[in-house]
Amino acid sequence: MFTRKPYVYTERALFVGHTLVAPRVKVAYMPTTKSACSSIKMMLAEANDSYRPENARYLHSPNISIPQAIHQIEVSGLTLFRYLPAKEQDEIWESPDWWRVGALRHPYARTYSAFENRILMQAPSVLSDEVWQFCTDDRVDGNIDIASTFRRFVHTLRGKPELFFVDDHFTAQWGSVRDDHVRYTHFFRVDKPGEMDRFAKELSERSGRDIRPKRLNEGLGIKYRDVMDAHTAAIIEEIYADDFNRYGFERENFPSEPLKLVTTARETRAIEYSRDITQRMRQISRLARSRRGWKYGAGQVLRDVGLRAKPPRGSTNFDVPSERGDHSRDR
Repeated sequence: MFTRKPYVYTERALFVGHTLVAPRVKVAYMPTTKSACSSIKMMLAEANDSYRPENARYLHSPNISIPQAIHQIEVSGLTLFRYLPAKEQDEIWESPDWWRVGALRHPYARTYSAFENRILMQAPSVLSDEVWQFCTDDRVDGNIDIASTFRRFVHTLRGKPELFFVDDHFTAQWGSVRDDHVRYTHFFRVDKPGEMDRFAKELSERSGRDIRPKRLNEGLGIKYRDVMDAHTAAIIEEIYADDFNRYGFERENFPSEPLKLVTTARETRAIEYSRDITQRMRQISRLARSRRGWKYGAGQVLRDVGLRAKPPRGSTNFDVPSERGDHSRDR
């Protein structure tokens, strides 16, 4: 039976409560979105021997694929730092036996990656509908000019940051890694050749398992240099000035004239189809959540009297199958 532990309000949990813990290998990871966090979570789940992809079927959140469900603790099997007792939090932060892992990515690449995922492909997010009033497609003969659309997004990100900073895909990296509070044993750039492989090798040795980095969230194959001009790069350097100054990210030279990168008709239809699928996923997810409303209330009563299993610690969107198995698909 699963047990739920209450949020532990410590100073460390306040700053880095999103930290994930792999207790089997004694690794704590402070994830940063769009910095290979999907791949690192998968490696840790495998090293921790806790990866359970079969649990994805019980989630109500919209996930693009089974591997993408690694972000849910019900699938990764990792533990949220903020649900651990204060004594365990102290040990993780202070003991030399524990690894404390953080990762970074160049803001140019990370900003484009976030744009492609959240704006161009419109992946599930917490962004409000107001975003789409400003982040419309720039089109040429009906096809999407990705470079021009990216420039429009970057200008909007600077002018209306409050629309985007509700989603940590767009926030500065220092706010995720909090290296002013964490004494890291492993702190690396995922966009530096060989760094992910080096970490995977060390994790393999520590866990006694063959751990290899997997590319779980690949985009369209477009590089930030394909869409970046000097003015847009300067805006990104302004928005993420703290990251550039704090971590010494390189400033590059880009063309002074705006670039064009226009999709073909077939590519445009593929993007539009992907958006339609994502929108349908959101609708189904909302429907699933609303239809379980009365079940949730009844389930809480049953849990209180000990007649129903409790979800994993920190879970918010997990339906635990009964001991007799889940036969909903047979109904």
